[in-house]
Amino acid sequence: MTDPQTATPLDQALEWCVRLADPGVTVAQRRAFERWLAADELHAQAWQRAQQVWQAAGPAAERSAARRPLAPRRRARLAGFASAALVLLGLLLWNLDPARHADYRTDVAQVRSWTLDDGSTVQLAPHTALDVRYSEGERRIRLYRGEAWFQVAGNPQRPFIVESAGGTTHALGTAFDVRVLDDGAQVSVTEHVVRINQGQQQLDLASGQAVRYGADGIGSPIAFDVEQLSWREQRLSFRNQPLQDVIARLQPYSRAHLMLFDEGLKHLPVTASVRTSEADAALRSLQVVLPVQVTEVGPWLTLIRPAKTPAEKR
Repeated sequence: MTDPQTATPLDQALEWCVRLADPGVTVAQRRAFERWLAADELHAQAWQRAQQVWQAAGPAAERSAARRPLAPRRRARLAGFASAALVLLGLLLWNLDPARHADYRTDVAQVRSWTLDDGSTVQLAPHTALDVRYSEGERRIRLYRGEAWFQVAGNPQRPFIVESAGGTTHALGTAFDVRVLDDGAQVSVTEHVVRINQGQQQLDLASGQAVRYGADGIGSPIAFDVEQLSWREQRLSFRNQPLQDVIARLQPYSRAHLMLFDEGLKHLPVTASVRTSEADAALRSLQVVLPVQVTEVGPWLTLIRPAKTPAEKR
């Protein structure tokens, strides 16, 4: 909860978002909100901005409120309806999202490795899901989300192919990494060569190179920093990387939705080495080296926004 003595109008407005989204909100709480809203024009402005943030956070914000327990009487009244609704909703989500029943999955902050039937090895970063579809003629992997590193067992008669984000990566006896992005995927090669196909384009990528592809096609190869795979050793390393990329890398290690509140912060450079078990603490420590403020709005939403100016702190 925010401290009313030091909280800004936006802090207070975000707290009201959490309270009012709670199914157990009372009439007294709604009236208190109306009094707060009418008390100052700054409150109305803050409330409008807070609603934009809340809507952008989507399901993560809803979970923040939903985790609050209902009063016993209200729980009893809603229990029957809630149980039926949750069953129907669960079945719907199960059918809509293939990642939910993928062959191999990892949870938040979880890294796991498996040896596949052909002797190939796959290591999954947190919040990753993939399917394995082997046949006599090929070995096909479908990566739905997250990031996976592959050490492929050689077998020219059965090509090893990874599908992700509308493209494919063909292993030519190699080790490589595929990471799903918001607008495509990134492939990084640690041994030998892979062949990437996306639409009508094709590219052979060699060891030490990385490339991104998406709806606009395959990009230009760049030198690959092996430290980008430090997640395999329970570390994350950043060298002058934009804050938006750092937050994207930290996201799979946090149950809260991490949201950049201001576009002007996206390109702030970050250099750091972080233990993945301390990802949330690392995020908060950015306040020491960058002009940012990290605000936790309940357990499921964390905002990264510009730090307060000296005048705002007074």
